[in-house]
Amino acid sequence: MKRLLGMNARTLTPLLLGLMPALVAAQDPGPPSLRCASVNVAGDVTLTWVPTTDPGGSFVEYRIYRADLPDGPYALLPVTVPAIGLTTFFDATADADAAQRFYFMTTVFGAGAESITSDTVSTVFMELEQSVPAGAADISWAPVSTAPTASTQATIWMEYPIGTWSQVGSTAVSAGDYAHVISICEDSLTFRVGVQDALGCVSFSNLLGDVFADVTPPGIPVITSVSVDTLTGLSTVTWQPPPELDTDGYIMLWNTATGGVIQDTVWGRTNTFYSWPLSEAGTRPEGFLVAAFDTCLVGVPPNQAPNTSPTGTAHATMFLVPTNDRCAGTMQLDWTPYIGWDVDIHRVYVQRDGGAWTLLGESSGTVTGLAHPVDPGVQYCYVVRAEEAGGAAFSLSNKACVFTDYPPLPQSNYIRSVSVTGPTSITVVDSVDVTAVTAGYRLLRSDNGTPFEEVETFSAGAGPVIVHLDEGLDPANVGYRYRMVVLDSCGREAVSSNLAGNMVLRAEPDLYGMNTLRWNGYATWEGAVGAYNIHRSIDDGPYELIGSVAEPTWTFVDDVNAFTGTGGRFCYLVEAVEVGGALGINARSWSNEACAVQQDLLYIPTGFILGGASPTFRPVLAYADVSAYELSIINRWGQVIWTSMDPDLGWDGRVSGTPVPTGVYAYYCSYRTGADRVVERRGTVTVLGER
Repeated sequence: MKRLLGMNARTLTPLLLGLMPALVAAQDPGPPSLRCASVNVAGDVTLTWVPTTDPGGSFVEYRIYRADLPDGPYALLPVTVPAIGLTTFFDATADADAAQRFYFMTTVFGAGAESITSDTVSTVFMELEQSVPAGAADISWAPVSTAPTASTQATIWMEYPIGTWSQVGSTAVSAGDYAHVISICEDSLTFRVGVQDALGCVSFSNLLGDVFADVTPPGIPVITSVSVDTLTGLSTVTWQPPPELDTDGYIMLWNTATGGVIQDTVWGRTNTFYSWPLSEAGTRPEGFLVAAFDTCLVGVPPNQAPNTSPTGTAHATMFLVPTNDRCAGTMQLDWTPYIGWDVDIHRVYVQRDGGAWTLLGESSGTVTGLAHPVDPGVQYCYVVRAEEAGGAAFSLSNKACVFTDYPPLPQSNYIRSVSVTGPTSITVVDSVDVTAVTAGYRLLRSDNGTPFEEVETFSAGAGPVIVHLDEGLDPANVGYRYRMVVLDSCGREAVSSNLAGNMVLRAEPDLYGMNTLRWNGYATWEGAVGAYNIHRSIDDGPYELIGSVAEPTWTFVDDVNAFTGTGGRFCYLVEAVEVGGALGINARSWSNEACAVQQDLLYIPTGFILGGASPTFRPVLAYADVSAYELSIINRWGQVIWTSMDPDLGWDGRVSGTPVPTGVYAYYCSYRTGADRVVERRGTVTVLGER
C-alpha cells in the first residue's frame, strides 16, 4: 500500500493506478526497511533504515513522512533522500523532546511513481518523575511503534557522572514504565530509554534529568546458609548481596532469644562471607541475621546514619551431640535442626582415628538422629551435612569427636599363687589393679580339666589383694586350675588373669630306704619357676628344707636310710618359687602334704658269743613306730629266764648275772606300732660261751 502527502489513507486507489499507466510500467523497487528513530538531546531525530534494492535501475529518491499521532495525518518532509545507498536521515525539525513522532518511508521510482510505505517506526517519548517517597526515578513512555526486527525489551540508561552513560535496567517495551532505585546519594541524573533493532541501531528516547537522592536502604541480604568450619570450629555465614550497587557493607547480628545483637561489620558489597571469631559452635547452635547498609548518610539530624535494610530470615547452625553408650557399644548422634530453609536430607560423615572421612548414613530432613555401632578404644569424629530442599545450599554442623574409652580396666590382674593350705583347702591369692573401674570379679575353677565354673564373686572394691580360701577339695589327688575374670563397668567379662593351678605331690617309699617324690610343675606365673624347694617332716616333726631342684625337674628321691631309728613316717611339701616376675611379686606356692611311710623292719640274730664282738642278743627294729614291746628268753624246759620291755635293751646271755650254759634258747618278740599293728616273732638263738 502507499501513503500520499496530506492523506490519511495508506493505499493508492485503483482509480489513481489506472490514471498513471506510465508510472506503473517501471519496476517497483519497494520501500526501504525503516528500523530506528533515535532522539538526541536537542529533540532531533535520526532515522536509520536498510536500503531497498533496484535491479531495474528505476530509483529516483526516498521520501519521509512524519506525524504526531500513529494514525496521522502524515506530512511529507520537505527534504528528500536522493541516493539509494543512504541509510540515515537527520530530522532537525522533529522537536521529539516535546512529543512522540511517527515515521514511515516510501521510494519514488520511474517517472514519479511511489512505492508502498515502509513499516511505521516511532520515537520513544519518555517522561520522568521522582518517586513518592523519594528514592527512585519513575520512568514511563508512550506506546512505541517498532519494526518487526526490533527487540521486545526496552533498556534503561542513566548518565552518571556527566558524559558517562550506563545501562541500569531493562523491561518489556510494552510495559511502558520502569522504576529505578537511586543508589547515588545526591546528584543530577539523566535518563533515556532505548529499543535496539536487529540491525544494530537503537531507538533512544528523549533525555530527561533531575536531582535525585538515595533515601532508601538496600534490599534485604538473603542468607544462603550458616555453617560451621570444621577446621576452626567457628560459625560462618554466607549470603546473597542486594541488587543495589551502592551497598557499602553489612551488619552481622547474633540472633538471641531476645533479638539480634550486633557483633561485627563486613565492608564491601561483594564480601558476602563472615566467620564469627566469638563463635562457640561446638557447645551450642548459633543463629545469625544480616542487614545491609549503603554509602548515603541520612537521618535526623541529617547525615547521621547510613541507609540500613531490615534483617531477613534468621538462620541457625546445627549442633551435634554424640553420646557413647559403652555397654551397648553404640554412639547415639543427635543434632538440632537447621533453621533457615527446609532440609531435604541429612548426610552424616564419620572419621575414625584421624583417617579419611566416610559417609556413615543418611536421614530425611525431619530426622535429626542416628545410631552408630562403635568399637572401644577408637577416636570417632562426626559431622552432619544438611542439604537444602530444591536448592544447592548446604550447612555443616560442628565437628564432634568422642574417644570410645571404657573405664580403666586393670593393667594387671594376676593370680600370684595357688597354694594347698590344708587337706581339703586351697588358698588363691590374686592381685588386682585398684585404679580400674569394674563391676566386680569372678573366680573360676576347673577340676582336672573340666569346664570352668564360678566358685566365688568379689565386689568392685575388692583389692588390691584378693585372698580366697577354697574348701571342700581333694588337693592331694586333683589338679585344680583357677582364673580371675574382671567384669567391666557394664558387667561383661573384660580381662582374664593368668591361669594358675595347684601342685599335686605324691610320695612313694621303696624297700631300700628311698622315698620318691613326684609332682606337676607349677603353672603359671608372670615370671619363671626359679626352683622347687623340698621340705621334709619326720614322724610329724617340724619341716626342714632338704633340697632344691630346678624347673623343669618335677621329681626328687630322698634317701632315708639314716633314719631307720625313726618311726618311718616321712612327709613332704614342695615349695615353688617365682623369679623374674614383671610385677615384681616373686610369689611362692606350696603343694599338698604327701607322706611316705617306710615299712617297719625286724632283724633277729641267730646267735651270739658271750663276751664276744656282739655280746648281746637284741632284735633290730627299723622304721618302727613302737608303742609296746616285749622280748623274752625261754630255756629248754619252757621257762622264761629273761624279759625286757625296752627295744633298745638286749640280752647279754646271763640270768641274774650268771652266764647261761652254751646252748640253744627260744625267744619270743612282739611289738605294737603307733598304728596299733601287733607284730610277733618266735625262734631260737644259739648262745656260745666265752672264749
